[in-house]
Amino acid sequence: MRRIQLLLDGSESSEVAAKHAIKMASKCDARIVPVEVIDTRRFRTPGVIETMRTEMDAYLKDLAERAQVCCDVTIDAAKTITANPIRDILAETTSSGCDLIVLGASGYTRGSINDIGAAVLRKAKKNVLLVRDRLENDRFYRKILMPTLESDDVPKHAAEIAGRFGANLVGCSVMNTTDTVQSERIVYLPEAATGRRHLGERVRLSKTAVDLKRDALLNRAARAVDDLLEPARSMGIHTESVVLDGNPAEKIPSFAAEGEFDLMVLGYRNRGRFSRILAGNLSEDIATRAPCSVFAVKAS
Repeated sequence: MRRIQLLLDGSESSEVAAKHAIKMASKCDARIVPVEVIDTRRFRTPGVIETMRTEMDAYLKDLAERAQVCCDVTIDAAKTITANPIRDILAETTSSGCDLIVLGASGYTRGSINDIGAAVLRKAKKNVLLVRDRLENDRFYRKILMPTLESDDVPKHAAEIAGRFGANLVGCSVMNTTDTVQSERIVYLPEAATGRRHLGERVRLSKTAVDLKRDALLNRAARAVDDLLEPARSMGIHTESVVLDGNPAEKIPSFAAEGEFDLMVLGYRNRGRFSRILAGNLSEDIATRAPCSVFAVKAS
């Protein structure tokens, strides 16, 4: 991460994003490329738009001075986007050569994620940091959660971030054993030939047999998570493996909230509209519901 694109819309959420961007830039020796996003769907009149631009310019000037003094981070001159936020944001990401997009998850809305945040997460080809935090909080990444979804490049990124921030890293896999562990078996030909069972007959398994199958699946998942944490362990990072049983879209955000994690690092594979309609996008569901900031690693 050498160039970080910071999206600012004048909201408190974007101010929090700016704090995270500066901290990330200071840890990675990166510079910040700010983009002022003035959504004309919200600010309609020329006078209001001009006032917004003036206020954001003043804020950015002060932010640049503070970033340079306190963290030795350089913030470039800002670009202003007013026409088509999503299209122009992503075009600016490409033209400026940024490696990471940082933005507040909620913007001016009260929901867990606003429409610009959701669209950037879905359409960006670069990694995205969706910031959820309080403005007064300076707790920068002490506990990081790594769900093992779309995990090709995730362990490397999670280990790098944990190493730079001195954070603990917890790898998390979710197995929905209710769907994968069957409580019955089917009688096939060799057994039916003995005359004791009928071909195709369904035989209920004992609770002990079901529990053994469930434990075997969970243990296999735990070993897989442990393998993914090897890059972090080799860097001396404190790691922990966790396997949850249930629906990942519900279990992972709930576990993140209970464990008071500061950051979630997860893989995200861009999918077309038709694919999302048919199968959905689990990573997007988790990023939307997450109680903490989310670093989405885009599949290369």
